[in-house]
Amino acid sequence: MLMASVYSFLGAGLTAAVLLFALVLGAVFGSFITCVAGRLVSGENPWKGRSHCDSCGSVLAPRDLIPVISWLVGRGRCRFCKSRIPLRCLNAELGLGLVFALLFLHFGLGVHALAYCALACVLLGLSLVDLDTMTIPNGFVLAGMVIWLLQVVGFAALELGGQAGWICSLGQTPAALQVNLFPALGDSAALALNGLVGGFAMGGGMLVLSLAFDALAKQQSLGGGDVKLLFVTGLFLGLPLSLLNLVLACILGLAFAFVRRCQGKQGAFPFGPAISLATLITLLVGNVAMSAYLSLLF
Repeated sequence: MLMASVYSFLGAGLTAAVLLFALVLGAVFGSFITCVAGRLVSGENPWKGRSHCDSCGSVLAPRDLIPVISWLVGRGRCRFCKSRIPLRCLNAELGLGLVFALLFLHFGLGVHALAYCALACVLLGLSLVDLDTMTIPNGFVLAGMVIWLLQVVGFAALELGGQAGWICSLGQTPAALQVNLFPALGDSAALALNGLVGGFAMGGGMLVLSLAFDALAKQQSLGGGDVKLLFVTGLFLGLPLSLLNLVLACILGLAFAFVRRCQGKQGAFPFGPAISLATLITLLVGNVAMSAYLSLLF
């Protein structure tokens, strides 16, 4: 009884430590990705030069770059010129920290959680750029594809070595990754094929549909960057969850468009943020939603 209590206490402590680490790590990456996206929008080199205030150009010291804390201590203003620091900086740091923690809690500490955290960074970066420029840089798309490939290779290496795809389950069995269309194959082979089917079905299908709609309506319906993004998310989700993701992205897109109209903004709106948010939601609750839906039919 005593040993069981000790193991329970240690397990809870490990879970808390991992989640705290995930929160901090996500906030750090949120700060970094926000800086990269801002430099891409302004035409600066995102990989060179020290961080500086966008208003006065003052070089920022380490104390100005502590995620979340620096923004709160400075009350959202530059220490030098007192200009306002966009609230999106704080939101990105807090949001990505929360996403990291949820992903580790949901999938355990392992290959898949790490891959999904890296994907979350890519989704945040392209969403920030898309909001300002209505474009999704190819670099983010390529980064997503590389992350998926590394995920497949890493999981295959663990499978060949007789290891699970996770190091620590954080007190529960890690959630299922995808709706598997190839149950007869090994886990790594099924992961790869599910991803390829999802990617090409979503990317190719949406490309054909958008081209057909553009020809009929005589106007652009879906940007090329959005199609590429749907291809990348399809790689991670597989086909069944990608269909759910597309429906959710359309609902979120309509909500975003309504908010923009209430703000007096007309015309086209960036779809990348809606796809990105829908993808994160689908990763976390997609299998539960899909199982509940199928249970109503069968």
